[in-house]
Amino acid sequence: MTPPHTTPHTPSAAVQVLWAKSGQRSKGEGWLPVLHHLLDVGACAAAILEREPVSTRNLLAGDLGVPDTDLAVRWTCALAALHDLGKASPAFQHKAEVLAERVWKVLPWQNHAENTPHGLVTQKVLPPLLEARGWNSAVARRAAQAIGCHHGQRQDTPRAPDRGTGPEWQAVQNELVTLVLTAFGLQDAPAPPEITFAGGAFMRLAGLTSFADWVGSSFPLNGDPCPLPFTDPTAYLSRAVAQARAELDRIGWTTREPLAPDLAPLDETFNFIPGFSARPLQTLLADLLNTPDTRPALILVEAPMGEGKTEAALYAHLQLQNAAGYRGLYVALPTQATGNAMYARLRAFLGHQAARRPGQAPVTVDLQLLHGGSALNDIYQHDLVRTRSAQQQTLHLNPNTDRDASDTVRAGEWFSHRKRALLSEYGVGTVDQALLGVLNVNHQFVRLWGLGNRVIVLDEVHAYDTYTTQLIHALVRWMHALNSSVIIMSATLPNQTRQDLLNTWNVTPDPAPGYPRLTVARTGDPAPTSRHIPGPRRTQTVTLRGTDPAPAALAAQAVTLAEAGGTVTVIVNTVQRAQDIFKAVREQLGPRFQSMCKGSRHPERIGVHLYHARYPADDRAEREERVLRYLGKQPATYPRNGESHTADVRPERFILIATQVAEQSLDFDTDVMITDLAPIDLLLQRAGRLHRHEGNSGRRSAHETPTLFVAGLHDWPKEALNEHHWKYVYAPALMYRTWHALQGRIHLTLPDDLDPLVQRVYDPGTPTLEGLDEHQQATLRKADHHLKQQRRNQTSLGGQAHIGQPDTFLDLLPQPSLGEPDGEPAHDDTNATTDDLAAETPHFGTRLGDDSLRIVPIHRNGADYLDPKGQTAAQITTLQKNDWDTARAIYRRSLQVSRHDLIRHYRDHPTRRGTEHTGWAAHPLLRDAEPLILTGNQTAIGRTRVTLDPELGLTYERIE
Repeated sequence: MTPPHTTPHTPSAAVQVLWAKSGQRSKGEGWLPVLHHLLDVGACAAAILEREPVSTRNLLAGDLGVPDTDLAVRWTCALAALHDLGKASPAFQHKAEVLAERVWKVLPWQNHAENTPHGLVTQKVLPPLLEARGWNSAVARRAAQAIGCHHGQRQDTPRAPDRGTGPEWQAVQNELVTLVLTAFGLQDAPAPPEITFAGGAFMRLAGLTSFADWVGSSFPLNGDPCPLPFTDPTAYLSRAVAQARAELDRIGWTTREPLAPDLAPLDETFNFIPGFSARPLQTLLADLLNTPDTRPALILVEAPMGEGKTEAALYAHLQLQNAAGYRGLYVALPTQATGNAMYARLRAFLGHQAARRPGQAPVTVDLQLLHGGSALNDIYQHDLVRTRSAQQQTLHLNPNTDRDASDTVRAGEWFSHRKRALLSEYGVGTVDQALLGVLNVNHQFVRLWGLGNRVIVLDEVHAYDTYTTQLIHALVRWMHALNSSVIIMSATLPNQTRQDLLNTWNVTPDPAPGYPRLTVARTGDPAPTSRHIPGPRRTQTVTLRGTDPAPAALAAQAVTLAEAGGTVTVIVNTVQRAQDIFKAVREQLGPRFQSMCKGSRHPERIGVHLYHARYPADDRAEREERVLRYLGKQPATYPRNGESHTADVRPERFILIATQVAEQSLDFDTDVMITDLAPIDLLLQRAGRLHRHEGNSGRRSAHETPTLFVAGLHDWPKEALNEHHWKYVYAPALMYRTWHALQGRIHLTLPDDLDPLVQRVYDPGTPTLEGLDEHQQATLRKADHHLKQQRRNQTSLGGQAHIGQPDTFLDLLPQPSLGEPDGEPAHDDTNATTDDLAAETPHFGTRLGDDSLRIVPIHRNGADYLDPKGQTAAQITTLQKNDWDTARAIYRRSLQVSRHDLIRHYRDHPTRRGTEHTGWAAHPLLRDAEPLILTGNQTAIGRTRVTLDPELGLTYERIE
């Protein structure tokens, strides 16, 4: 961007005294004029766009209808600069008394009753100034609203935003616009001809403006302002762009360029994975994307585990990036655990690609982990620490060529802030972080700008309810409007879900080919391209048996199966059941019981391990590591005596008791499984852990035939749904239909049975089921009606929750901010009684469900400690705001709970947790956490006794 040099300007006295920023206590030290800040932010926008791919700049040209991309970029940067034009008003200028006195000497002022935000003033005063320069009125109004909401929220433009503005103020506002346009060489340029300004254009401009404002606001205030902008704004702008480039270097915003411009074949691209050989899915998708096409694509991948969906998506990203000039990748998953696992995989992939680049210098890419528990991920925290040194925080656009692969992936600390994280080039985390872009939260447009012109991967989309699915549909529509490609992966999708997703891309759904299948929809095409994914693939026949759902019976069966040798996994639907079964197993085994968190293999004992989400975070992480150590691929690498150790540690006799947190998050292999009845897709997901790793063949003792025992399969499950509280976890209609679909079956063939069973349960052709008596049919009809009503309600709530569709968004009235809802499912809890499950008014987050609360168990022994031995102080009211190490240590002891009586207790009896300057309340990591004060590992809250047991985790007991 090189605007022409202009003749010197003679500034008015008024424009020289208007202030935008001041020093401490608003006394005027180191003050910054409005014009300087406008040009600083415009310069930052220019520096940002310099490093964006050509495709980003072309999109901005299309938004304004300007065929000359350089001219369009200059108009865009000028608009970003004018974001704080509203500071040139009495509403803002009166805020610093010393600085205001100089203003009142040259501009009229009267008592100012209103305190209108300056962003709203910008929205009011800028459009007529643009219209006077030839802009379309609707485009001018919407562009002003986009830059005016840079403090976080889109708001209606008030009719009279700034009492006291008169001709003198209008003159200086016009002068500021003239000076900004002059700086960018636009004073004599024709106005953009565009007559519409849709949602995608709004988000691009709003997101860029806020990002540029954040960077520009970091420029230091150094003494008296430089007079150059008033006489030669073009020359000042050139200096400011150089300063902006240096600041972008400091925070790690590097040039966005294709990761693999000379793309290697699949086998070579993934040769860092031992034994990798391209699968048919990967080859088919690569072939479908082989012809360069710059149009965004929606790709649906429906395939079972083991088909290489992740590698197919990563390779597709490289192809799409090369063809369309995309700026990066975000991989969104359903849980924090799946996000953690993907972070390690994506880190290895990016490191390999960034280092190999034949004939070109290696690049450094930034990778962020985005979810509420990222502070607990040791790999990510190590990457953050590694990039904090001054040398690595200042990145050059062309990194040195002597870096090895381990240095090519970084985690820039500036981008680790939750509002900024999606600005990073690459990211992996929960889907919730992406969905915040379509919720009415502060700076949602920054999140959408970060996701725009990018490849977005949504994995395991079958894991979401109707409400969250509506938000996903809204997100996909916005990605379409923002020129992103979306890859959606699932083991299988109900037909209606598949059709709905294709509709979001404005293509007519086609008849689904045979499962597994691949669908590619291109923007502008009337119909998608769909293909059956050919074999060969591994087929497994699983023996199916019913069993008694009573906890004592399941415990006895697990012990019997383990006594025969091999590994036994029990997956149940609630934490309470998991704890009850663990206690029953421990009692039945007596001296033969061996806790797998306190020891490893023992020749005369049976190892038993409990895993669910109602443990403090560090305990849960350790238990998760133990699951993968003993049931993951062997030999396993694990910590021992402070050092890394590798050995084959798969137990000879072992019982894992877990909740549904294990069904998606962990890659483990079990010899035999007992599971509670669950909806068919989740049941099959659990079954996929049976004989998962071929390397364990021949060492499964009595369980060489994979067998799935389903608790509740024998009898009509109505009683079990009530007695064991399954009806509070899963929709009874799906449970009844799953039960019926499995009746008479003695085997499951995977993956062949996967799609037919899912379609049968989720898209039933008839409301009645053969073989049910009248009472059962009536129960099913009632459950179906309830499910339909629930889906209608969730569809409605989901439609109300998101910001609207790209083509109608700006026609809707702005809504109040939701704050920062965090809907990530960090727990797997369900309450035990209907009293505790009383419905509450839903709040629009990324997920529906019970309210939850983050607590930290605190042991009170004279003082408050994190541990029962009293070695680590809790610092509830004394923690220093900048003490991140201690805050992380405290956070590692936290867990999320959803029990209503606990939540009500803390709402009614708020705990003193410090102030805005010290204590938990002051720290970003702990400001929403509450201490659970324990004496002797327990406490009573209302009629509930809460105990923190080292084996069972957090337990609840009703006090009669």
